[in-house]
Amino acid sequence: MNSSVNIFLFVFTFAVVIHSCKNETSKIKDNERTAERQRFTEQSSYTFITPLPNHSFTIGQMLEVSLQKNDTIPVDSLKLVLGDNSVRFLPDKSFKVKLPSVGLNPGITRLKLNIYLTDGKIQSLSIPVKFLSDIVPQEYTYRIVQEYPHDRAAYTQGFEYSKNHFYEGTGQYGESSIRKTVYNTGEVIKYKKLSSDLFGEGITLLNGKIYQITYQTKIGFIYDMETFEQLQRIYYQNQEGWGLTNNGTDIIMSDGTNILYFMDPEYFSIRHKIEVYDNVQAVDSLNELEYIEGLIYANRYLSDQIVIIDPQTGKVTGKINLNGLLKPGDSHSGTDVLNGIAWDKDNKRLFVTGKYWPKIFHIELINR
Repeated sequence: MNSSVNIFLFVFTFAVVIHSCKNETSKIKDNERTAERQRFTEQSSYTFITPLPNHSFTIGQMLEVSLQKNDTIPVDSLKLVLGDNSVRFLPDKSFKVKLPSVGLNPGITRLKLNIYLTDGKIQSLSIPVKFLSDIVPQEYTYRIVQEYPHDRAAYTQGFEYSKNHFYEGTGQYGESSIRKTVYNTGEVIKYKKLSSDLFGEGITLLNGKIYQITYQTKIGFIYDMETFEQLQRIYYQNQEGWGLTNNGTDIIMSDGTNILYFMDPEYFSIRHKIEVYDNVQAVDSLNELEYIEGLIYANRYLSDQIVIIDPQTGKVTGKINLNGLLKPGDSHSGTDVLNGIAWDKDNKRLFVTGKYWPKIFHIELINR
């Protein structure tokens, strides 16, 4: 038998052995998964009496959990889990247990119960529980520092400041655009119109590029910040696009709800999201966004309010009341709502405007 035949037989035998080992390993893992699934049963020996599903609590509050036994199946122990908080206990006649809620973020969290039976099986059930922020937001009013002209024909959806210029994304079918204007005169020095079948929404500036999203078409665009040349068309899964900002790493998008999405700048895949709550309720209708010194400022649609949000937790830390900013004499029949926040990070200046407003306002915040 020549050497080439020997080599072929060796390689063939080695491949068969490796394949057999992989099959055996796969079977072992499948058996382990099956055994693990069999340990858990869909049937539950208990039901929650309190709390009720979707009942609201404040983060840090102690939850009193009461349970009801449904059968006579012997139980070894039980374990309640809420985020990183858990408590394991023995069954007794009262079935009332207190569980802390520290370290949670606002929003819906599932309260889980694992039931460890004496035969080694585990039953599991859970209910949703709502948690409100444990922070009372700081209330702000404002002082107007300066006023600048703004195009009355601009239905402002996104608003940014960079190097003595405003960058603005506008909406409405047939009117949507991006534009660059001289900040103190309103002169338009760069303009790009969107297709008439697209409704422009928020914009943000990142690494020399302009990002723009649209309302209900799940389509966005990336442009060169200097030339407005379209570099890329982007697609995203959010049902609607509203506001846009960034933290230098993530694109942050609102969709009109109380949820903010942190997304990859290249593919717009969702990395994570936060639910926005104050100490009373979910704070929804989040629209135009601006990232300012580690916090997110968000217009609330159909209101004169801007909320300040902790991007790590979703807790509302402040509320800005801009009621009366645009005087009645500056309004006209088409004047729409407050919408547009821009930040001059070099000079620490905050600018705001609105849809079809004739003015942009440089404001300072005042504690109430």
